[in-house]
Amino acid sequence: MKTTGKLSTTGFITVFSLAGALIFTGCEGSETKRAAEETVKELSGAELIDKGEKLKQQIKDLNAEDVRRIQEDLSRGVYRDE
Repeated sequence: MKTTGKLSTTGFITVFSLAGALIFTGCEGSETKRAAEETVKELSGAELIDKGEKLKQQIKDLNAEDVRRIQEDLSRGVYRDE
């Protein structure tokens, strides 16, 4: 188990070192720089985190809309005992 943790840590350090080298080597062209930044985002998982945060916000917005709609229905008396 401990060997796996050390191996994972070594792997992450290697990946981030390579990604850092890509960024700081002086990418002069805008396309090259953009590609390097996207690679770093993919390797670090930042893109997945951003997608998750957007999804959370969409769920909150949908829930707020549902609550507002139900409150309007209650005020109009839609949910009465039959």
